[in-house]
Amino acid sequence: MRTMLLILIFCLSFSLQAIADYFKWEILFAEKGFGTEFETIPLVAEGKVEFADKKIKCRMERFWTRMEEDLLLEGKTLFCLNGDKANSVSVVCRDNHLNRKYNLLKELYPIAKDGFQLFPKMGSSSPYLELRCFF
Repeated sequence: MRTMLLILIFCLSFSLQAIADYFKWEILFAEKGFGTEFETIPLVAEGKVEFADKKIKCRMERFWTRMEEDLLLEGKTLFCLNGDKANSVSVVCRDNHLNRKYNLLKELYPIAKDGFQLFPKMGSSSPYLELRCFF
């Protein structure tokens, strides 16, 4: 009986940890190119990402979380398909400060980000997508 209870607790704690989002995730979409006005799209789940321009087909995948004693890692991948060309970017957020969850020291935390031009042949006027996370 005790063994079954321990196995159940272990399974529940792993399943809760694997789907948790400890960081805030969003996509910045600059339709007229990098450095221009952008739209912020918050991310809450895996799957298709909706843009105003229906020709842009992107999805979020490979959500994962890893927790250790004093280190929290979380990663996501943005994958876009444009005709026969595919672009993807992966971002990993990390936190190794024990008080950061509650931000008791009122620290400002850095943003982890990476992005790509949707149509590189268009040059600087290509729509730009940036995946970023922050606490």
